Amino acid sequence: MRLLPGLLVLLLPAAACAQTAGEKAATLKYIQSLRDPATGAYKVTPDGKPSLRACNGAVRAIKYLGSELPQPEKVARFVLSCYDPKTGGFAEPGGRPDVATTAIGVMAAVELGIPKEKYRKAMEYLKEHAKSFEEVRIAAAAVEAWGVKDCPFDLAPWVKAADEVINRKATNPRDQGSAVALRLRLGRSLTESQKAETMLLLGLGQDDDGGWKKPGEKGSDLETTYRVMRAIHLMREKPKDVAGLRKFLQSCRHSDGGFGVRPDEPSSMSGVYYFAIISKWLDELEK
Repeated sequence: MRLLPGLLVLLLPAAACAQTAGEKAATLKYIQSLRDPATGAYKVTPDGKPSLRACNGAVRAIKYLGSELPQPEKVARFVLSCYDPKTGGFAEPGGRPDVATTAIGVMAAVELGIPKEKYRKAMEYLKEHAKSFEEVRIAAAAVEAWGVKDCPFDLAPWVKAADEVINRKATNPRDQGSAVALRLRLGRSLTESQKAETMLLLGLGQDDDGGWKKPGEKGSDLETTYRVMRAIHLMREKPKDVAGLRKFLQSCRHSDGGFGVRPDEPSSMSGVYYFAIISKWLDELEK
């Protein structure tokens, strides 16, 4: 079958930026290279130590890439070993509980199907300790995983934190995307004008390289791109330049099958997770 020249041009960007079966297998192999044989848990980098953050990223990335987590019971055991029943907080091995790590611990535990009774006090910890916008933002991710309707405390103060950023009309996509995602993750909606203004800002903020960047930076990074795309996905919209975004994702890929958070950074579990979830969102939005 012959394709018209114009049609061929339209087809090339998506085909060129999609992960092949071989590339997907290489990425999954890279993830397993970060698995600690003693504990079954995962590391962020090859020279790192097993961590909650890495386990949460691995569990989700493996699922998004269409595979299955090997020996999930070992990962679950590691996750629970990071939980402190006295404070209700999660901590990385050898560290102290904090909001971000507790939120990640809750997300990992929910994803692994660990009974909530075993870490229920974590929700109390988040309620008492999440104060700053960044703390509330990551804690909201845990509430979403736990179930907004089952959240044991009033979420109104957290919604207010999101609205304060949204209503002051953030001037950069990272902040606006973070605030909008926070509000939507807590089960609240946006007005049509808020949605339109957000999509305009996010569209204008998409960089020439196809991703989004932190204020003051020269190039995009997957973490900022993830924040923006979380909001776009929750709004059920599409980014302005889908092909450009897919090209940026692939620019972060390295020969070891992994992804850096930036094109010039080495592969890490963080990079792989951001790639996997953003690719999943794009696939869903393009259906």
